[in-house]
Amino acid sequence: MNFEQPLPVLDINTEAIELDTKDSATGTITLKNIGGGTLKGYIASRSPAVVFEPDWWEGNTQTLTYTINPSKADIAPGKTLKTVVHICSNGGEASVRIEAKLTKMAITTREGIVIANVRDFYEYTLAYPIPARQIFTDSEFYMLLLAVGYPYMEVYESLHKDANRERAMDNFFILSGLKTETTLALPRRSFIYDQSHGDEARIFGQIIAEKSDKGFFEAPITMENNPPWLSLTANRLISSDFDNENRARVNFSVDPTLIKGRYARECIKIGGNEAEIIFRRPLAITARLNREAYRFDDKGVIEIFNHSGGDLAVEVFCPDNYVRFAARTYSAGKYYEIPFTIKLSAFMNAGRLFRKTPYMRTSIEIKGASPGKVYKIRLPIVVGEW
Repeated sequence: MNFEQPLPVLDINTEAIELDTKDSATGTITLKNIGGGTLKGYIASRSPAVVFEPDWWEGNTQTLTYTINPSKADIAPGKTLKTVVHICSNGGEASVRIEAKLTKMAITTREGIVIANVRDFYEYTLAYPIPARQIFTDSEFYMLLLAVGYPYMEVYESLHKDANRERAMDNFFILSGLKTETTLALPRRSFIYDQSHGDEARIFGQIIAEKSDKGFFEAPITMENNPPWLSLTANRLISSDFDNENRARVNFSVDPTLIKGRYARECIKIGGNEAEIIFRRPLAITARLNREAYRFDDKGVIEIFNHSGGDLAVEVFCPDNYVRFAARTYSAGKYYEIPFTIKLSAFMNAGRLFRKTPYMRTSIEIKGASPGKVYKIRLPIVVGEW
C-alpha cells in the first residue's frame, strides 16, 4: 500500500452482520475515511457463501453490497453459517463477523421483504401494520412458526382466532418478548376553569393521552360521579384514536348553567389514569384596604372588586364613628375605590391619652346588593400611633 500524509483512517459502520434467510440475503456496509488523504483498499471473504461488490475500492466514502447464501457453504436448513471477512486499506484493517442462519422456510411479502423469524415479522409490522394483520392469520405464518420452533404455538393458535387482530398481535409480541405492554400517560392532569358571575358560556376542553409505543391500547373513559354539568364525547379510548405521535385527545365540556354553587370538581378516569376538572366562580364581590394599618389622623381607600357581571349597589358602615365616609351607598362597577378618613373627636382623643391606648381596632361592614342577591364583607381595621 502507498501511504500519504496526512494518513487516511478507516471507519466502518458495523462490526457484525447477523440474519436469518431461506436462501440468500443482501445488504450493504459503508466505509469512510475519517482521516486525511484518499482511502483505498480491498475486502476479502473467507467463505464462498459471502460475496462483496465491489471487492476493491478507492474513495473516501464507499458502500459495499454483500450477498450471503449459506447453501453455497453446504449449510443445512436450521444451521448457521459463521465466518469473518477482512478489510485491508491504507487507513488500517478491520474485520466483520457474519452469522447467517439458513431457515427451513421464509415468507416474502408483496413489498419484497423476507420474513424468516418472529423478529422479522415484528419489524415488518411496525412498517406495514395493515398487511401484517393478514399475514398473522395465514397458514404460511403458522408453518413459519413451526419451522423456527416457536415455543408458544398453543397460545398463538388461540390468539389468531381473536377477531381483534391488533390486540391479538400485540399480545403475541409481548409473549414473544419483543415488546412490553403498552401503557398510557396524561401529561396534564389538572384543568381549572374560573368563570365570572353572569357568564354562562359552555367551556370546551381536551385531555391529551400519550401511549408508550405504537402497540394496541383500549380503555374505558369514565367519570367518578357522573355530574350533569360535565360531558364527554366518547366513553372509550382505542388504538385508532391515536395519531402518528401516539397521542389521542379526550374531549369534554362544562355547562356552567348546571352548576349552582361557586365550586365544582370531577375526576375523569382513562385506563388507570385520572384527570381532575375544577370549575370555580369567584365571590361576586371582594374588597380590601389599601394599607394594613392607619394613624389616628389619616386617609384610606377601600378597593372594591365586582365580579358579578353588572353594577352593584355597595353600602359601607363602621360602628365606630371615627372612620368616616363621604356617603353611605355607592354604585360600583368592575373596580371601584371608596375613600374614607380617620378622625378622632376631641373627647375620644382625651380618653385615648388618659387610658394610654396606642391603637384601636374596629371593622368596616360592606354590603353589596344586586337584584335578588345580597353579599356581605367585613374588613378589620387597625388605627394607632405609628
